[in-house]
Amino acid sequence: MSAYELVCVLRYKRHFFMAKGIHSEPVKTEFLAHANEEMLHADRLAKRIVELGGEPNYSPDGLSERSHAEYIEGDTLKSMIKEDLIAERIAIESYREMIAYLAEHDSTTQIMLKEILASEEEHAEDLASLIDDL
Repeated sequence: MSAYELVCVLRYKRHFFMAKGIHSEPVKTEFLAHANEEMLHADRLAKRIVELGGEPNYSPDGLSERSHAEYIEGDTLKSMIKEDLIAERIAIESYREMIAYLAEHDSTTQIMLKEILASEEEHAEDLASLIDDL
């Protein structure tokens, strides 16, 4: 999931810089906040991977292939929001699956994933609200 989070950081950052139009300022604020939160998620996941004896893969080679969501740029404010919402929904489903899998194996990681899931659900609600407001 670190790859997913990193791809989301990159997409949100691009959307932050590319958003324009009369309604763009509050949307840009959300894009930047979400980018920063996704980076925190990636950092938490990397830290946990190391705690478990692994090595986080930050190689840009194949980053998008390792991600659960695609990197789609979007060309309008609305399409950017929609692409981010799709990615958040994919993340929500992926985190739910991982949480269920870890139920009997690793409660510490499961708790961390539940916290990240709550943040992803909040992102999805924010984005859905932004679409409704446009």
